[in-house]
Amino acid sequence: MAMDYEKMTDEELCELAFALHEGSDGEEPDYAEAAKVIKIAADRGSAAALTDYGVYLMNGDGVEKDEQAAVECWKKAALQDFAPAQYKLGVCYTQGVCGLDKNEAMAARYFIEAAEGGIPDAMFNLAIFYGNGIGVAADGAKSMEYLQKAVMRKQPEACYYLGSRLVTKENRTEEETLHGAAMLLESAKSGYPQAQFIYGLCCQEGRGVEQDLAEAAGWYRRAAKAGMAEANQALMALGFPGVM
Repeated sequence: MAMDYEKMTDEELCELAFALHEGSDGEEPDYAEAAKVIKIAADRGSAAALTDYGVYLMNGDGVEKDEQAAVECWKKAALQDFAPAQYKLGVCYTQGVCGLDKNEAMAARYFIEAAEGGIPDAMFNLAIFYGNGIGVAADGAKSMEYLQKAVMRKQPEACYYLGSRLVTKENRTEEETLHGAAMLLESAKSGYPQAQFIYGLCCQEGRGVEQDLAEAAGWYRRAAKAGMAEANQALMALGFPGVM
């Protein structure tokens, strides 16, 4: 029996669209039907649905690819203070994509809004923006504030960025070394190759963790499989076969 989509709530439509897009119960993904379902909720004004439908339009999943229409969806959702849409607009303005001119000040504005809405990636981007004066006045204190916020939410790049600083800085304390290694492990476990390499170095040298050459080799191997030549060299230097 055909489902009456119009009788479904916006949340139910979003959940159904996700299931159709991913495929469930042995069914193949149905992008066209998923796009049809999510558009109903988007037309009603649901911020979550507008954001998701914008992704369909950007990628051309089940609908004709239309990047400008995607941006319009995100702008409508952003006006409802929907943080994921604000983040997407920040990325678009940072890169100058989806028909938008590169505008770092606009990107910063949207990242600030998205960070206030709890988006860790926006927090990390703002750490970089404030640290380098991109779209905003350079402010080291704000940069560190956003970096620490991102770390608290285990954002992989932020954990790597701050963790690697701590384990490599001169005159570091034992506490800083332990804290840095813990952050690197969080990032490494998420699959971030640079963190896997530096954490492997920590394991090799006993920096913030117990020295364990086999553990070091395991992290070097993961980073090398992701394409890091220096990780592959470190792996072979320990006497293990390279992967590249």
